[in-house]
Amino acid sequence: MKILSTGITLLDKRLGGGVPAGSMVCVYANPISMPEAFLYQFASSTVSYYFTTSRLPKFILEDMESLALEVGNVNFIDVYSRYYLSDTGGFIVEDQYRDRDIFDFIDEKLSSIDTDECAIIFDNLSFFLNLHVPPGLKEWLVNKIYHTTKNLNAVAYCYMIKGSHPKEIENMVINLSDVVFDIDSEKAGDKMVNRLGIPKMRKMKPIDETFRYYISEGVQIDTSKDIA
Repeated sequence: MKILSTGITLLDKRLGGGVPAGSMVCVYANPISMPEAFLYQFASSTVSYYFTTSRLPKFILEDMESLALEVGNVNFIDVYSRYYLSDTGGFIVEDQYRDRDIFDFIDEKLSSIDTDECAIIFDNLSFFLNLHVPPGLKEWLVNKIYHTTKNLNAVAYCYMIKGSHPKEIENMVINLSDVVFDIDSEKAGDKMVNRLGIPKMRKMKPIDETFRYYISEGVQIDTSKDIA
Protein backbone atom coordinates (compact mmCIF):
# COMPACT_ATOMS: atom_id res chain seq x y z
CA MET A 1 0.00 0.00 0.00
CA LYS A 2 1.38 3.37 -1.02
CA ILE A 3 1.61 5.94 1.79
CA LEU A 4 1.82 9.70 1.14
CA SER A 5 3.39 12.08 3.64
CA THR A 6 1.25 14.76 5.30
CA GLY A 7 4.28 17.02 5.52
CA ILE A 8 4.03 16.99 9.34
CA THR A 9 6.94 14.85 10.54
CA LEU A 10 5.66 13.71 13.94
CA LEU A 11 2.16 13.11 12.59
CA ASP A 12 3.60 10.95 9.81
CA LYS A 13 5.53 9.00 12.45
CA ARG A 14 2.33 8.23 14.38
CA LEU A 15 0.53 7.28 11.15
CA GLY A 16 3.22 4.93 9.96
CA GLY A 17 4.51 7.27 7.28
CA GLY A 18 1.44 9.27 6.31
CA VAL A 19 -1.98 8.73 4.76
CA PRO A 20 -2.85 5.90 2.33
CA ALA A 21 -2.72 7.09 -1.28
CA GLY A 22 -6.19 7.40 -2.79
CA SER A 23 -7.69 8.74 0.46
CA MET A 24 -10.25 11.52 0.76
CA VAL A 25 -9.62 13.19 4.12
CA CYS A 26 -12.31 15.18 5.91
CA VAL A 27 -10.61 17.91 7.94
CA TYR A 28 -13.50 18.39 10.35
CA ALA A 29 -12.52 21.47 12.28
CA ASN A 30 -13.44 24.35 14.52
CA PRO A 31 -12.21 27.48 12.70
CA ILE A 32 -10.80 28.95 15.93
CA SER A 33 -8.27 26.10 16.04
CA MET A 34 -6.43 27.36 12.91
CA PRO A 35 -7.06 24.31 10.72
CA GLU A 36 -5.76 26.24 7.72
CA ALA A 37 -2.24 25.71 9.08
CA PHE A 38 -2.75 21.98 8.52
CA LEU A 39 -3.94 22.67 4.96
CA TYR A 40 -0.86 24.80 4.27
CA GLN A 41 1.42 22.02 5.50
CA PHE A 42 -0.39 19.36 3.49
CA ALA A 43 -0.12 21.55 0.39
CA SER A 44 3.60 22.20 0.85
CA SER A 45 4.53 18.53 1.20
CA THR A 46 4.22 17.65 -2.51
CA VAL A 47 2.77 18.89 -5.80
CA SER A 48 -0.63 20.22 -4.76
CA TYR A 49 -3.78 21.80 -6.14
CA TYR A 50 -5.25 24.29 -3.69
CA PHE A 51 -8.90 25.31 -4.20
CA THR A 52 -9.49 28.67 -2.49
CA THR A 53 -13.02 29.81 -1.58
CA SER A 54 -12.85 32.41 1.19
CA ARG A 55 -9.73 34.41 0.31
CA LEU A 56 -7.57 35.34 -2.64
CA PRO A 57 -4.64 33.01 -3.32
CA LYS A 58 -2.11 35.80 -2.71
CA PHE A 59 -3.19 36.08 0.94
CA ILE A 60 -2.91 32.32 1.47
CA LEU A 61 0.51 32.39 -0.17
CA GLU A 62 1.60 35.14 2.22
CA ASP A 63 0.43 33.06 5.20
CA MET A 64 2.31 29.99 3.97
CA GLU A 65 5.49 31.97 3.47
CA SER A 66 5.17 33.49 6.96
CA LEU A 67 5.28 29.93 8.33
CA ALA A 68 8.44 29.22 6.30
CA LEU A 69 6.66 26.58 4.21
CA GLU A 70 7.65 25.51 0.70
CA VAL A 71 5.27 27.05 -1.87
CA GLY A 72 6.97 26.25 -5.18
CA ASN A 73 4.78 23.22 -5.94
CA VAL A 74 1.44 24.75 -4.89
CA ASN A 75 -1.01 25.36 -7.75
CA PHE A 76 -3.90 27.62 -6.76
CA ILE A 77 -7.40 27.26 -8.22
CA ASP A 78 -9.03 30.60 -7.50
CA VAL A 79 -12.66 29.78 -6.71
CA TYR A 80 -12.96 33.00 -4.70
CA SER A 81 -12.44 35.31 -7.70
CA ARG A 82 -14.54 33.14 -9.98
CA TYR A 83 -17.51 33.32 -7.61
CA TYR A 84 -17.29 36.78 -6.02
CA LEU A 85 -15.58 39.05 -8.57
CA SER A 86 -16.66 40.35 -11.96
CA ASP A 87 -14.37 40.60 -14.99
CA THR A 88 -13.56 44.19 -13.94
CA GLY A 89 -12.63 43.17 -10.40
CA GLY A 90 -15.76 44.43 -8.66
CA PHE A 91 -17.81 42.33 -6.29
CA ILE A 92 -20.84 40.58 -7.76
CA VAL A 93 -23.86 41.64 -5.72
CA GLU A 94 -26.39 39.19 -7.13
CA ASP A 95 -26.28 36.51 -9.79
CA GLN A 96 -28.88 33.76 -9.71
CA TYR A 97 -26.77 31.44 -11.86
CA ARG A 98 -23.38 31.60 -10.13
CA ASP A 99 -24.17 28.96 -7.48
CA ARG A 100 -24.70 26.31 -10.15
CA ASP A 101 -21.99 27.65 -12.46
CA ILE A 102 -19.28 27.27 -9.83
CA PHE A 103 -19.86 23.50 -9.81
CA ASP A 104 -19.14 23.40 -13.56
CA PHE A 105 -15.92 25.32 -12.89
CA ILE A 106 -14.86 22.80 -10.22
CA ASP A 107 -15.73 19.87 -12.51
CA GLU A 108 -13.47 21.31 -15.21
CA LYS A 109 -10.58 21.98 -12.82
CA LEU A 110 -10.72 18.60 -11.08
CA SER A 111 -10.93 16.81 -14.43
CA SER A 112 -7.82 18.65 -15.65
CA ILE A 113 -5.56 17.46 -12.81
CA ASP A 114 -3.19 14.84 -14.22
CA THR A 115 -0.53 14.59 -11.50
CA ASP A 116 -0.44 11.22 -9.75
CA GLU A 117 0.10 11.09 -5.98
CA CYS A 118 -0.56 14.81 -5.58
CA ALA A 119 -2.40 16.62 -2.78
CA ILE A 120 -5.77 18.23 -3.49
CA ILE A 121 -6.84 20.85 -0.95
CA PHE A 122 -10.36 22.25 -0.56
CA ASP A 123 -10.22 25.37 1.61
CA ASN A 124 -13.04 25.03 2.26
CA LEU A 125 -15.60 22.38 1.31
CA SER A 126 -18.22 24.13 3.48
CA PHE A 127 -18.45 26.92 0.91
CA PHE A 128 -19.95 24.49 -1.62
CA LEU A 129 -22.13 22.69 0.92
CA ASN A 130 -23.78 26.02 1.85
CA LEU A 131 -24.65 27.08 -1.71
CA HIS A 132 -28.31 27.26 -2.77
CA VAL A 133 -28.31 24.23 -5.06
CA PRO A 134 -30.10 20.85 -4.90
CA PRO A 135 -28.62 18.36 -2.38
CA GLY A 136 -27.81 16.01 -5.25
CA LEU A 137 -25.35 18.53 -6.68
CA LYS A 138 -23.50 18.69 -3.37
CA GLU A 139 -23.34 14.89 -3.25
CA TRP A 140 -22.05 14.90 -6.83
CA LEU A 141 -19.18 17.21 -5.82
CA VAL A 142 -18.13 15.06 -2.87
CA ASN A 143 -18.22 11.98 -5.10
CA LYS A 144 -16.26 13.81 -7.82
CA ILE A 145 -13.52 14.62 -5.30
CA TYR A 146 -13.57 11.04 -4.02
CA HIS A 147 -13.24 9.42 -7.46
CA THR A 148 -10.64 11.94 -8.67
CA THR A 149 -8.55 11.13 -5.62
CA LYS A 150 -8.80 7.39 -6.25
CA ASN A 151 -7.98 7.71 -9.95
CA LEU A 152 -4.87 9.80 -9.27
CA ASN A 153 -3.76 7.78 -6.23
CA ALA A 154 -3.67 11.19 -4.55
CA VAL A 155 -4.84 12.52 -1.18
CA ALA A 156 -7.64 15.10 -0.98
CA TYR A 157 -7.94 17.20 2.18
CA CYS A 158 -11.41 18.73 2.46
CA TYR A 159 -11.92 21.26 5.24
CA MET A 160 -15.48 21.12 6.61
CA ILE A 161 -16.32 23.74 9.23
CA LYS A 162 -17.87 22.33 12.39
CA GLY A 163 -21.39 23.55 13.18
CA SER A 164 -22.02 24.94 9.69
CA HIS A 165 -24.25 22.24 8.19
CA PRO A 166 -27.27 20.07 8.90
CA LYS A 167 -26.30 16.72 10.39
CA GLU A 168 -27.30 14.80 7.26
CA ILE A 169 -24.85 16.84 5.16
CA GLU A 170 -22.01 16.31 7.63
CA ASN A 171 -22.77 12.59 7.80
CA MET A 172 -22.76 12.31 4.00
CA VAL A 173 -19.24 13.79 3.82
CA ILE A 174 -17.86 11.87 6.81
CA ASN A 175 -19.36 8.59 5.60
CA LEU A 176 -17.68 8.84 2.20
CA SER A 177 -14.36 10.08 3.57
CA ASP A 178 -11.59 7.52 4.05
CA VAL A 179 -9.94 9.50 6.85
CA VAL A 180 -11.27 12.03 9.37
CA PHE A 181 -9.05 14.56 11.13
CA ASP A 182 -11.06 16.01 14.03
CA ILE A 183 -9.51 19.38 14.95
CA ASP A 184 -10.74 21.50 17.83
CA SER A 185 -9.78 23.89 20.63
CA GLU A 186 -10.84 24.12 24.24
CA LYS A 187 -10.04 26.30 27.20
CA ALA A 188 -7.77 24.70 29.79
CA GLY A 189 -7.30 27.04 32.73
CA ASP A 190 -6.23 30.37 31.28
CA LYS A 191 -5.00 28.87 28.00
CA MET A 192 -6.55 27.58 24.78
CA VAL A 193 -5.46 24.04 23.88
CA ASN A 194 -5.55 22.79 20.29
CA ARG A 195 -6.28 19.10 19.77
CA LEU A 196 -6.18 16.67 16.86
CA GLY A 197 -7.98 13.33 16.79
CA ILE A 198 -8.07 10.77 13.97
CA PRO A 199 -11.16 8.64 14.66
CA LYS A 200 -11.48 7.18 11.16
CA MET A 201 -8.88 5.77 8.77
CA ARG A 202 -9.65 3.13 6.16
CA LYS A 203 -6.91 0.62 5.29
CA MET A 204 -5.12 1.45 8.55
CA LYS A 205 -5.94 1.20 12.24
CA PRO A 206 -7.49 4.45 13.54
CA ILE A 207 -5.42 6.34 16.11
CA ASP A 208 -6.92 5.87 19.58
CA GLU A 209 -5.21 8.91 21.08
CA THR A 210 -5.64 12.64 20.74
CA PHE A 211 -2.68 14.96 20.11
CA ARG A 212 -2.08 18.50 21.23
CA TYR A 213 -0.50 20.75 18.65
CA TYR A 214 0.75 24.30 18.23
CA ILE A 215 1.59 26.52 15.27
CA SER A 216 5.22 27.55 14.76
CA GLU A 217 6.69 27.36 11.25
CA GLY A 218 3.84 25.02 10.40
CA VAL A 219 2.01 22.54 12.60
CA GLN A 220 3.99 21.04 15.45
CA ILE A 221 2.64 17.97 17.27
CA ASP A 222 3.36 18.12 21.00
CA THR A 223 4.29 14.49 21.63
CA SER A 224 5.12 15.12 25.28
CA LYS A 225 1.50 15.90 26.03
CA ASP A 226 -0.49 13.26 24.17
CA ILE A 227 -3.92 12.74 25.68
CA ALA A 228 -5.12 9.19 26.29
